[in-house]
Amino acid sequence: MTFPLRRRTLPLIAAILAGGLALSACAGPGSTSATSGSPTVADKAILVTSFGTSYNDNRDLTIGAVERAIQDANPGYEVRRAFTSQIIIDKLAERDGLQIDNVGQAMDRLVADGVKDLVIQPTTIMAGYEYTDLVTEAMTYQDKFDSFSIGSPLLTTDDDYKAVAAAIAKNTAQYAGDDSAVIFMGHGTSAPSNANYAKIGAVLKDGGYKNYFVGTVEASPSLQDMIQAATEAHVTKVVLQPLMLVAGDHANNDMAGDEADSWKSEFTKAGFEVTTLIEGLGQNPDIQQIYVSHAKAAIAQAAVTPKPTPDQSASGTASTSSTAAPMAAGQIKEGTYAITATSTKSMFKVVDAQLNVESETMTVTMTLSGDGYGKFSLGTADQAAKAVDSFIDFTTDDQGRHVYVVPISRLNQPMAIAAESMKTPGTWYDQTVTFWSDRIPAEAITI
Repeated sequence: MTFPLRRRTLPLIAAILAGGLALSACAGPGSTSATSGSPTVADKAILVTSFGTSYNDNRDLTIGAVERAIQDANPGYEVRRAFTSQIIIDKLAERDGLQIDNVGQAMDRLVADGVKDLVIQPTTIMAGYEYTDLVTEAMTYQDKFDSFSIGSPLLTTDDDYKAVAAAIAKNTAQYAGDDSAVIFMGHGTSAPSNANYAKIGAVLKDGGYKNYFVGTVEASPSLQDMIQAATEAHVTKVVLQPLMLVAGDHANNDMAGDEADSWKSEFTKAGFEVTTLIEGLGQNPDIQQIYVSHAKAAIAQAAVTPKPTPDQSASGTASTSSTAAPMAAGQIKEGTYAITATSTKSMFKVVDAQLNVESETMTVTMTLSGDGYGKFSLGTADQAAKAVDSFIDFTTDDQGRHVYVVPISRLNQPMAIAAESMKTPGTWYDQTVTFWSDRIPAEAITI
């Protein structure tokens, strides 16, 4: 059975069709406002960033719903939209004539419009590569605003995990039972934040939500792990729902599709009665309010954070002779390569970097010049201070220097990393590091 829409979404759809909640300001070329019918506030804005989706109906029900909730809670701010997926942006422009800014375009527009106080609230589930790339790009603009802050992903603090667990369990309570398993399908990532899926699964279990499980499409826990969990729970029915902001391609195809390798098909072959809920997390009002609380926290943080001086800002990467375009793992033959790494701060010096490419993923084993920093976290220092997991620990080489294995998504592209002080644990510093491809042999580059 497939339920594309839940009963409580019908009034929202009716309102959208009536025009009361239309996102008309997003439809025209160059438009970035995420709301319509509200006056533009020239000096204060909240930029809500999302990966995006080409599923128009679900985009309004999820991304649009989060944006509206943030706008309703912050009437003194103009809420604007940006997508991080250029592929989605280009598809919408070609197919529908819908123009949506990427992060750089949105930031340039905010500067040109004279916005003074900016909060960026990502709709990412966790601090993975998408979040890191967003932070890196956005922080190059921070000295152009009087106040600037970036909100945390959905799953950051222990309280976030508990709130999300309660929200998704409440939303699926009608399906819970001794004979049923409710299984959420996340995306998965090679970043350390993939551990968040296991953590939210553990929080559900510890919270007493019986037969609730969380798996991923592209990492672990896997589909087979979920089938095994349902089997060991001795249930006969399985309810599948995406643990993603939107119910897009992964939900409609990887989860609920009729292909032989979809989650629905695999669970059916395993002997379970399967129900699929094509509903993104953004449709859940309780999830929307978690994003609202994160935006509120970012506003409060911006009010107490001094404006950075030019030398404190992540205003770009350190100089290098390389001008190569960003390069992904699929463009390099598997192996280990010595590479160059540069940072924007002289106190954060990388003295050795070894790139390892395996199964279209990349990690860098990087050695710092000393032992002044402890754990690393992908993303901002503020987010790292709030986080409870997904940290990168160090080892020590024979000279006492700290060595880290850092997963990366691209070479030749700045990357935001937060580093914890060894002298004052709990104190984090923003760093921007770029790993370069200029030393990789030409014969090892495949594209």
